[in-house]
Amino acid sequence: MNTRMQEGWTKDDLNGVIDRLENIRKGMSISSYRSKQVEEIFGIVQKDRDIVNSDAKIQKAMLGEEIFSVDDETGIVRFLYPMKSSTECNHCHINASENSINGVLDISFPHSDIKVSLDTVSFYLILFFILFILLIAYIFFFIINKKMVKPVVELTNNIKQIEESKDLASRVDIHTNIEELGILQNSFNQLLITIKYYYDELIKKLYTDELTSVNNLIKLQQDIEKIDEKCYLFILDIKSFGMINRVYGNKVADFLLQEFAINIEKLLKGNGELYRLYGDEFAILYKSKITESEILDYVTKLRSYIYKYNDSEFILDVTIGYTHSSDKNILEQATIALKAAKQHNKLIYQYDDSLAIKDEDSNHILWLNKLDKAIENNNIIPYFMPMKNTKTGKIDKYETLVRIIENDNIYTPDKFIDISIASGKYPIITQTIIKKAFEYFNDIDDIKFSINFSLSDITNEETTDLLFKYLDEYKYSQNVVIELLETEEISDFELLNKFINKVKKYGAKIAIDDFGSGYSNFNYILNLDIDIVKLDRCLIENLYTNQNSVVVVSNIIKAIKELDLTVVAEMVTSQEIESILTIHEVDYLQGFHIGKPQKDILI
Repeated sequence: MNTRMQEGWTKDDLNGVIDRLENIRKGMSISSYRSKQVEEIFGIVQKDRDIVNSDAKIQKAMLGEEIFSVDDETGIVRFLYPMKSSTECNHCHINASENSINGVLDISFPHSDIKVSLDTVSFYLILFFILFILLIAYIFFFIINKKMVKPVVELTNNIKQIEESKDLASRVDIHTNIEELGILQNSFNQLLITIKYYYDELIKKLYTDELTSVNNLIKLQQDIEKIDEKCYLFILDIKSFGMINRVYGNKVADFLLQEFAINIEKLLKGNGELYRLYGDEFAILYKSKITESEILDYVTKLRSYIYKYNDSEFILDVTIGYTHSSDKNILEQATIALKAAKQHNKLIYQYDDSLAIKDEDSNHILWLNKLDKAIENNNIIPYFMPMKNTKTGKIDKYETLVRIIENDNIYTPDKFIDISIASGKYPIITQTIIKKAFEYFNDIDDIKFSINFSLSDITNEETTDLLFKYLDEYKYSQNVVIELLETEEISDFELLNKFINKVKKYGAKIAIDDFGSGYSNFNYILNLDIDIVKLDRCLIENLYTNQNSVVVVSNIIKAIKELDLTVVAEMVTSQEIESILTIHEVDYLQGFHIGKPQKDILI
C-alpha cells in the first residue's frame, strides 16, 4: 500500500486492490482508515470516521499499537496494523513526521486459515522432537554404552570375581579409553598388591618363630590337621638350657637357639619340617621312613656341634621324644614320649599307648582324690580378681574365680576342672561358688561381682534354681554379672536367651567371656541379649609388641561399642597395655597388672 500511494494511487484505487484480495481469499476482510493528520490533507471519509469513532481497538491502533485478537464466539481473527510514516511518505503527507501514524489497516479472517499452518508446524515440531529423541537414544545406547557403561560393568564384574575367589594375586584388567576408569583400575590393582603384601607378612609372622625364623607351634598344629598318612613327629628338648640362660643371659641363649635351629635344618636337608615350640623345645615333622639308627645318627651329629660366642664354647645335648602315627594327637603323643624320656633318663624315647594310659590314669586318680577331699573339707573357695574402671580409675568390680586349698597349697582350675567334669562333680563346684560369693557380698552395696556359668551349668536345674534363689534374696542383685563361659559351642540360643531373660528380671547383667577365641564370634552377640563383652587374652597379650594386634583389637572394640555394650579386657600385664586399651576406650581392665586374684577384695 505504501508503494502504491507513492505512485499516486488514490483511496479508491487502493479499495479496488483490497476488493480483489478479498475475492481471492474467501472470508478475508480488509479495511483502511485515515488518521486525522491524513484527513487534514486528503479529506474525511465519513463512514470510515464513524467506524473509527465507534471502535476502541481501531482508536488504540491509531495511537501506534498493533492489535491481534480472536473473537470468542465467531473465531474470527482480527489484526490491526498502524501504518507509520516514513521519510518517503512526507513528500505527500507534508504535515506528518517520521513514525507518526498515517492510518490503520484492519484485517479479519477465519481462524481456520491459520489452523492449517499451526497443525503443520505442530506436525513438524513433533516429528523433529521424535527424531531428536531417537538420535539421543542412539548416542546413549550405542556410543555411551560402548565407551562408558560397558567398561564400568566389566570393571565391577572383575572386582566381584576377585572378591568371591579371594585370590589376592588376581588383577583387574579392562580395556578402556576413559582416563578415570584407567586410574580406578590401576588404583584397585595397587591396593590388591598392598593388601597381599601385608597379608603375606601377617601370615609369615603368624606361622613363624620370631627368634629363629623357623615354623612355630601354630604352624605345626595346622600342618598336623592336614596329615592323612603316618609320619614321624620328634620333639627335641635342649638339656640344661635353663642353666645356660640364667648364667650367660638372654643374649647368649637366643644366639644358641638360632644356631641350633640352623644346624637342624642343615641335617634335615629339606626332608622334614622344623618348628620351634617354646623355650628350648623344637619339633620335626618327618614324613619319610626313618630308622632308629638314622635318628641316633642325627642326634650324634647335633651333639657334635660346638657353638662359639665370644670366648665361650657350648655343646648342646638333647632329649628326644617321638611318635610314628597318623593320629591327630601326635603332638600330645610326642610330648608324653619326651616326658617319659626325661623320667627314665633316656636319650630317645618312642611313644606307645601304655605311656598315655599310665600318664593319664595317675594324674586322674591324684586329682580325683584331691577334689573329693576339697569337697568333703569345704576347701573349694572363691578368689576375687579385681577389674579397674577406666573412667574413674577405681576398682569397683571383681570376677569370682574358684580355687582349691590343700594345706598351704592353692590350686587353680586348670588342675581340677577337667577331672570334675569327667567325674560328674563339676555342678558341686559351681553351686559352692554361687553360695559363697553371694554370702561374701551380702552387705556390700557399691561393688559388682561376676560368677562364671558354663552351658552345662545353665542346663543343670539344681544349679540354676540355686542362682535364682540367691538373686531373689539378694538386695543388690543389680551388682551381679553372670559370665557365660565358652566351654562348648552354643547352638540352642532359645534355651540360653530364656535363662538370660530370667537373670535380667533381677537387674543382673550378662557377660560373654573369652570373646575372640574358641567358638566366640559376633553371631553370639547378635543372638544373645548380653550387656558385657570380655576380650580374650589372646587378643590382648601382644598389644604392646605387635601393631597388627592393636589394629584388630581397636576395630573389635569399635564394633562392640557401636552395639552399646560394655567392653572388658583380660590379660592386662603392663602399664603399656593398660594405656593402649584406655586410649581405645575399653571400659574395664583385668589382669595381673591391675591385681592378682585374692581371697579378699580391696576395701
